[in-house]
Amino acid sequence: MSIFLTILRYLTIILAIAGVCGIIVVSNTIKAAESPMPDAPPQPPPARPYEEMIAANGLIEAFEENVTVATPAPGLVTVVPIKVGQAVKKGDLLFQLDDRDLAAQLLGAEAQIDQADAAVQVTQAQLASSQAMFDRLDKIADKRAITAEDLQSRKDEVNVARTQVLAAEAQKKTAQAAKSSLELLRERLSVKAPRDGTILQLHIRAGEWAGTDPKSPSLILGRTDRLQARVDIDEQNAVRINKNQKAIAHIKGDRDHAIPLTLEYIEPYVVPKTSVTGASTERVDTRVLQVIFSFTPPTDINVYVGQQVDVFIEDAK
Repeated sequence: MSIFLTILRYLTIILAIAGVCGIIVVSNTIKAAESPMPDAPPQPPPARPYEEMIAANGLIEAFEENVTVATPAPGLVTVVPIKVGQAVKKGDLLFQLDDRDLAAQLLGAEAQIDQADAAVQVTQAQLASSQAMFDRLDKIADKRAITAEDLQSRKDEVNVARTQVLAAEAQKKTAQAAKSSLELLRERLSVKAPRDGTILQLHIRAGEWAGTDPKSPSLILGRTDRLQARVDIDEQNAVRINKNQKAIAHIKGDRDHAIPLTLEYIEPYVVPKTSVTGASTERVDTRVLQVIFSFTPPTDINVYVGQQVDVFIEDAK
């Protein structure tokens, strides 16, 4: 009996130790899944350009920012004469929406103008006739040949005819205004470039239905002869930024080509940081000051709008 109790006691101790080990293994597995160790960089980071510096991440944008072009009204796309990468000038046609309904309404508006113009001519003729009759009666030397009532009646007819001319002319202006309104609405369906630039993205095709969702713009336009980098500076380093600092940028994954930057402006509003890399180790619970640097695209490497850059700013204390 004593041997059985001894075995049972040792077995209980062994099971307890195994349970503790199992808990430790499971706990470590869960921690590793929640917080994976960051992978080693594919290549060493860029060499330190300044003795004292501020490091930050940024995104490349078209110079003076990207322009998202949306449709002014939902409709069928009939013409798209552009393609991605094409340079356009301000006022160039980007795409055309179906305008047949407005074209039909314009035909009716033009007919209304013709009708109003004819009414103006009729009332003008009536005014001329009434005025001529009044003038003949008014020129009679012997006023006894006509009564004062007849003369006043002819004068009233002239005034009525003159008012009818004014009413007909106002009706014609109304018809012309209606036509102008339709022409503006029709012109609105011909979407044109708001400024010079390059087509960066194109999301519509001829024959497709275009909506007005601002989250899904029809195309993105921007200048690429010069680019800019929108750099997020941690708010703790915001006081160290000034307009006279030197700065360089490296495209993510390229440590050999340093791009000189020129500070354009500082957006004087600290905002919550948004995820740039999508990595689980990237902090997005901070607030950042956005600083805009510009640069001329280098000729020895390809640089594209939307690329990430590592930015190093000289901290001249």
